[in-house]
Amino acid sequence: MAAIPAESLASRNDALTAAVTEAAAQCRESRSVGDLVRLRDLRVKAGAELAALPDTAWAAERPVPPDLFPQAHGSMPEVDVRALSIETLRSAMHHHGALIVRNMLGPRAAHAYRQDIDRVIEAAAAYYALIDEKQPDTRPTAMKADYLPFSDNTGMLERLHHRFVGKSGAIETLLSPSFSMQLFDEFERLGLRAMLQAYFGDEACVSFNKCVLRRTEPLTYPADWHQDGAFMTKGIQSLNLWIALSECGGGTDSPGMDLVPRRLQEVVKTGENGAIFKWSVSSATVAEEFPDLAPAQPYFGAGDAIFFDHFNLHCTSSGEAFTETRYAIENWFFAKGRAATNQYPVFW
Repeated sequence: MAAIPAESLASRNDALTAAVTEAAAQCRESRSVGDLVRLRDLRVKAGAELAALPDTAWAAERPVPPDLFPQAHGSMPEVDVRALSIETLRSAMHHHGALIVRNMLGPRAAHAYRQDIDRVIEAAAAYYALIDEKQPDTRPTAMKADYLPFSDNTGMLERLHHRFVGKSGAIETLLSPSFSMQLFDEFERLGLRAMLQAYFGDEACVSFNKCVLRRTEPLTYPADWHQDGAFMTKGIQSLNLWIALSECGGGTDSPGMDLVPRRLQEVVKTGENGAIFKWSVSSATVAEEFPDLAPAQPYFGAGDAIFFDHFNLHCTSSGEAFTETRYAIENWFFAKGRAATNQYPVFW
C-alpha cells in the first residue's frame, strides 16, 4: 500500500485516544480476557463520545478527482494492495462507486482468520446453549475471549444476537474481544486509519452493527439486492471494506457478491416488484433501473477485498454453481461527524 502521511485532527479527543492506545498496548502484552474485554468496552464508550463532538471537518469541498480507471466503466475497477492509495480510492469511489483491492491480506492470514471465525461461532453457540438452559457462563477462558456480549446489554440484545448467529452464521466483530483487537491491529498495519482519515477529512469510526464476521452457506434461492443506505440514517459519509477470506465469486463454487457497477448517489426504489423486504430491491427493479448495465459478479481470491459506500447496490451471489461455504469480514467505517446514528459508532 502506498504510504499516506497521517494528519492531525483538532476534533480528536486526546484523552480518549490516549486511553484506547494504553489499553491496546496492555492487551498486546497480557492477552488476558479481562484486558481484552476492557479494551473492547472502552472502544465502544469512546465511539459514543467521539460521535457526540461537533462536526467541524466538512467546511472545504474537495475538487473532483481524475478518473484513474476509464477502462472500468461497466465493470469494477481494481488495484493490487501495493497500488492502493488515497488517490486511487477517491478516484474509484467518485467515478465508479467501488474499488476491488487484490491481496489485501495474504492467503496464510486469510486461512488463519477463517479458523478464528470458526472458533468465535463455536464460542457463541456454547454461550447461548448455557443461556437457554439458564446456566452461568462456565465456558473456558479462551472461549470467553472469542465471544462475550457486553455485561450491561439487555435481554433484547442477547436474543437478537442469538437469532442472528443461528440464522445467518454471522456475528458482530465487537462481540469477540480477541478477534476485534486482532482485526484493528491488522488495520493499523495496513495503514487504514490514515487513509480513511484522509478520505473522510475526519476521524473514522466503525459500526458496531455492521462490522461483522461471516460464514455464509450458499443460498438456495436468489437474494434480493440492497443498498445499506436504505436502513441507515440520512446525511452520512461511509465506506465499507468487505474482505473475502475464502475464494469466492465468479468462476468459483462459493458465492461472492453481485454488484451494479456504477456510482449511485441516492437510494433506488425499494419494496417493489416482489421485493422480500421494505428496504430491499428486487431483481426486476434492478433490470428496470439499469436496463443497459449488466451486474458484475467479480472473482475474489482469499484475502482480496472491495471498498464501497452506502449507496452501492449489491446482493449475495446465488445459483446452483455455488456449493461451498464463504468466509468474509465486513467492516463499515463512518466519518466521526457523519456516522449513522442507528449503527452505534465505535472508536478504533
